[in-house]
Amino acid sequence: MAVQGNAGSLDERAWATATWSAPLVTQLILALLIASAWLLGKWFPGPALPLFAASAIGVFVLCAVATFVLIRSTSSRARGMALSVAGSYVVVLVGATLYGIWMLPW
Repeated sequence: MAVQGNAGSLDERAWATATWSAPLVTQLILALLIASAWLLGKWFPGPALPLFAASAIGVFVLCAVATFVLIRSTSSRARGMALSVAGSYVVVLVGATLYGIWMLPW
């Protein structure tokens, strides 16, 4: 059964790839966000909120480019990875934002 959408036909292989790769991709994106925020803090000391926002924007651009490239592929697995990258970025951004609002004294 295929699901029709902007990305074309997403078959069972695409959904299986997205499902199985999401935990790993989420950890990679979270590590990228933490590392980029840490590097920005080392290079440009200042308040945490602007550094986190700049880091989140940079990681968003990387994830958006990766998603765009992968979703246009003819491979079902590549389209599944695109879904995984996009969904994982949303999960990481929401989690990091909630952590920042709730736990960090900005």
